[in-house]
Amino acid sequence: MDNRFDKSGDGDQNVGQGDGAVGKQVNITQQINGNDNIVAGGNVTIEGIPPEVFAEYVAKHSKALGETEQIVRGFLGTLLEREVPRDQWDSKLREIAGQYRELLARLETVQSEDPQVQRLKDEARQAIEAGEYAKAEELLNQAEAIEQMEQTARKRRISAAATNADQARLQRIQLRYAKAAEYWQKAATLLPEDQKKDQALYWGEAGNDLYGIAKYNDALPLFEQSLATSREIGNKAGEGEALSNIGAIHHAKGDYITAQKYLKQSLRIMQEVGDKAGKSTTLNNLATTAYAKGDYATALAYLEQSLRISQEIDDKNQEGSALNNISQIYNARGDYGTALKYLEQSLCIRQEIGDKAGEGTTLNNISQIYGARGDNATTLKYLVQSLDIRQEIGDKAGEGVTLNNISLIYDARGDHISGLKYLEQRQAGISV
Repeated sequence: MDNRFDKSGDGDQNVGQGDGAVGKQVNITQQINGNDNIVAGGNVTIEGIPPEVFAEYVAKHSKALGETEQIVRGFLGTLLEREVPRDQWDSKLREIAGQYRELLARLETVQSEDPQVQRLKDEARQAIEAGEYAKAEELLNQAEAIEQMEQTARKRRISAAATNADQARLQRIQLRYAKAAEYWQKAATLLPEDQKKDQALYWGEAGNDLYGIAKYNDALPLFEQSLATSREIGNKAGEGEALSNIGAIHHAKGDYITAQKYLKQSLRIMQEVGDKAGKSTTLNNLATTAYAKGDYATALAYLEQSLRISQEIDDKNQEGSALNNISQIYNARGDYGTALKYLEQSLCIRQEIGDKAGEGTTLNNISQIYGARGDNATTLKYLVQSLDIRQEIGDKAGEGVTLNNISLIYDARGDHISGLKYLEQRQAGISV
């Protein structure tokens, strides 16, 4: 039986940054009706308005707006600077006061991880409260300059992570899975902390590559890291996939009870989130566990569900896996004709989509059908094809199975020397 894993896509993420406008107050001499009106330090005098009337106006609006009289006088200075008509003062004062409170609240609640930026923003808030808008603008400009540098560094880290992910894919093209896993891990560690979804994805991809070359002990902690990260951010789909992959690791190590525990957790999540591809994969993996325990009826039920889903969503990779695995149920029952029918369908699909690992598995399994019929020549032909592919892609576990099966053919022919040669190759591969 073979286990298949989903591969999720990843891409660069564009990081947007908003900016806010900060009102600027300056000391000016404004000409109105040929008379000077001085705006300085928040103290405002207006020609034609008696001081006591103006003071009453300021007090009234200070109470209505919930601000100090000094702040309201500063607002009035802004209205004079912008030459706002007198009949619009009331509405504009409310508008400015609203913006003022919003800005102070934001500076109070939005904290920066950079202590220098946070200090500058705290000082800017204090300057705004004192009506020193020019000083506040300068402080915020300084904070922005630092943030721009940090943002550039952050974007470079995300870009570097994406480049390492591309490096991993390049290694996969060359079937260098261990090297690909190294690049996936480097990509994960480069990502900023707020990119945890992609981190979980990269940990999982690294685990997949190591699983494919039977490095189960190395793959397991990567899947566990992917699981922990997915749970931390509430990514249910990622959690379900990681659980399925951990279950497959325990299955590969022969711990079927633990494997079933993880796989059933995965299946519940896949059903919950409506992930049909993930559900199909997990059903396939549950089937391998039931098969290993000799429960063929349960295994077949899981596989038939997996096959239906994969055909429904046109997942050729998973369809090929399900067909291959269904064949093994019929093979175990001695129904070689039906087993061969499913294997030939699986081989056709796997060759069509270029699934080399799956092709090697199916060729090996076809050989066993002919072996059960006593056709050793045809058996050996398929085994040699399987061995060539498995050696080509570095599938050490599959290579060991095929070498063992080839040795049995030579032993059956009485050629014990050749049989021993293939067994020794198998043992050398296991010890590497």
